[in-house]
Amino acid sequence: MNLSEDEIKQLERFRFSNKRTMSPLSIRLDRLHDERELAIYLQRVQQKIGARNQVVSASILMKRYSFFIAIVLYAMSVWNKRLPLSFRQIWMETDNELTPWIPTFCFESLTYTTFSENRDKWRTQIIEQLFAEHLALFIGQLRKITNISPLILWENVSIYVIWLYETLLEENQVCDVRRQIYDDFLFIVQKADGKLFGPYSENPLYRFWKGESRTRRTTCCLFYQTAKQAHCKTCPIRYMK
Repeated sequence: MNLSEDEIKQLERFRFSNKRTMSPLSIRLDRLHDERELAIYLQRVQQKIGARNQVVSASILMKRYSFFIAIVLYAMSVWNKRLPLSFRQIWMETDNELTPWIPTFCFESLTYTTFSENRDKWRTQIIEQLFAEHLALFIGQLRKITNISPLILWENVSIYVIWLYETLLEENQVCDVRRQIYDDFLFIVQKADGKLFGPYSENPLYRFWKGESRTRRTTCCLFYQTAKQAHCKTCPIRYMK
């Protein structure tokens, strides 16, 4: 089955789009696993955002990429729908005329599947495919090319995962739906085994959620080293001054 027009509209706030662009900053997601292509792409990102170096580019790229994570998790937790995660059919797109640089994500297929019997097993499969089989590989390549700390990249992801679920919990007051959303949230940031996120003995998101809304980060995303030269509201450097 395909997503409805209303569902597509709901996903647009997470940078979902069904439009392709011809920008040099548009790239198919599977190509982010290729070291050579990713290195070239990071250079383009660096020029686009005025980053001081490619470590900064890698961090901001991961922040932008985290909207894709939010799209998949939203569909899973709110609609019980599994979006197609064939990364050869998903594109990160850029509108060259818009600033700041906030790309959109275009799925070539708008079909979805749902669980038949065991939702917990179904959820585990989605998390493993999304994180271990894709995001961990992406993070590994970024680290190899730029030597950026994986902690920065995982915290960039955690910021958007936590924001997504806190937003959903505020918006959904129906008991059954809210319970499912909260259960998914706890599973992703606390209970899920580290191996579902890649070569980890512990869940890499667990350290960034303390059971309450975030007041500050533990790592700096380096946004102040872009052309904006501004610190994020939760930047730990601001609290050290």
